[in-house]
Amino acid sequence: MQAVVQIHPSQSQGCKQVNRWQYKLDELAERAITKANERGIPVICRCGETPGGTKHIGNFNDNLRSYFIYLIVKEKGYTARHIQTRDNLDPFRKLPSGFYDLKKRWKVSTEELIKSYEKYVGTPLYYIPDPLGCCANYAEHFSKIYEEECREMGLKETEYFSTQNLYKTGRFNPYINKIFKKKGIARDIILNIESSKPRDYFPIWAICENCGKVTGRITTVDLDREEVGYVCTDRYLTPRYKAIGCAYRGTTNWNNGHTKMDWEFEWPAQMLMFQTTIEPFGKEHHIGSWPVSKQVIERVYEKELPIVFFYEYFLIRGQKISTRHGNIITLSQLSEILEPEVIRFLYTKRPQEQRNIDLSHIDRLVDEFDKAEKIHFGLEKAKNEKEKTKLTRSYELAMLGNARKESQKRISYRVAASIVQAYPKKEWVNRAKRFSEVSASTKKRLKLVKNWVDNLASEEFKIKVSPNLPITKQKLGVKQQLMLKEFAQFFLQERTEAEIWAEINELSGRYKLGTKDLFDMLYLVLTGKERGPKLPPFLLTLDREFIVKRLNLRA
Repeated sequence: MQAVVQIHPSQSQGCKQVNRWQYKLDELAERAITKANERGIPVICRCGETPGGTKHIGNFNDNLRSYFIYLIVKEKGYTARHIQTRDNLDPFRKLPSGFYDLKKRWKVSTEELIKSYEKYVGTPLYYIPDPLGCCANYAEHFSKIYEEECREMGLKETEYFSTQNLYKTGRFNPYINKIFKKKGIARDIILNIESSKPRDYFPIWAICENCGKVTGRITTVDLDREEVGYVCTDRYLTPRYKAIGCAYRGTTNWNNGHTKMDWEFEWPAQMLMFQTTIEPFGKEHHIGSWPVSKQVIERVYEKELPIVFFYEYFLIRGQKISTRHGNIITLSQLSEILEPEVIRFLYTKRPQEQRNIDLSHIDRLVDEFDKAEKIHFGLEKAKNEKEKTKLTRSYELAMLGNARKESQKRISYRVAASIVQAYPKKEWVNRAKRFSEVSASTKKRLKLVKNWVDNLASEEFKIKVSPNLPITKQKLGVKQQLMLKEFAQFFLQERTEAEIWAEINELSGRYKLGTKDLFDMLYLVLTGKERGPKLPPFLLTLDREFIVKRLNLRA
């Protein structure tokens, strides 16, 4: 799948290429630097969010991907800003079935509460009361929570702007004026996409002075007096959500927050008012709003396009994230099982390919992060130069440019999973000494892994070492018993994970027993189940004396 903007080698001065496997975000940052230099301004990396409910991990793509580019530009020695707009003048559609309070405790919306908010459909989010009464308005409630989550993820330098305030202070006025002056072109753009719109359609709505909804269909325009006439009508916000107008007829100023543009016109106006250099957005905008907004910039506002790039959806177990699928995962929830740097690492991966996330196997992501960290510090060799460049750069970005000066041996997520299940909490740190430095990060990972094992891990990770031999000798053949005794002899000495793998392969070949059959037998002898976590790391967490006795079928 191709990017919205074709990526070319850098033409800017002073921008150092990584190598022939140059990281794509570095290429985009270099293009942004070139563009900003030509205009004589800092690089502006922008994103936006609508505070209509609790945000999920897919929403964070806009923020973090633009922040990565912001950091790269600064890393290369250029001035940059990271800007996020809160689209808090967007019309309300529906109260979500659940949402966070300010302490990030999940609240379920009652049927009565949902019903009581139906009257607000079409009202700007800024002018709706907070459902919990803890903030000045609905929009502020959800913006506060999400912006705090962004800061917890390390996005400390973002500048936040309220769309309601931008309208009120006149920042949108020049763009509204342009639309009215070029109404023929504006209508042509809209009608070519949505032929069902009336021929006299304006992509601007008055905020009704009677009911307060964004449902004032404009009927007349007076550019000299900066006024519009309107009638408050029913309006479909989407095919599913209809705002009921009050039939009020009135006249109002079109400037300073009395009107609101359609998204396809408001979004590019935001880009231009902040002199946006580069902005990411999701696939839904790439195939939906952007083709329209691109024309608006060029034909109505008559400005140069910013650099844009799109990213694909996150999927949770093969399904798009949505309340309908019941698979909403928030940053705060992810923070209960992963370190911030591992979460950020997720967003460095393949932006234009769908990323299927299976939280029951989140250990795979952590393993990849740990590998990237080892390659960064030269503790592990990459299989080739391409992998080295990609993983090293992904790690640097995940650390937000603040990678440790010295490596810190992290305990494997899988090993930690075995420890927190095999031993009481008071023994965790002592058991972890064998695998990592005893540090705050080790203690934190043990705690995170415990949350994962208890709530999300797949059954293969759920283990309980049986205190008694869970299988009788009679159920094992002579060859199997001999093989177990030989494996027991192997554990009379301290072993590494690599040595255990080698011995398993050796035994499997010598006894002509398939690797899977061998694993099944070992799991059965140790836990009473034929499946379990990755075997060598699991064995390393157990006492060798216990392993020797159990493999000799004595305990």
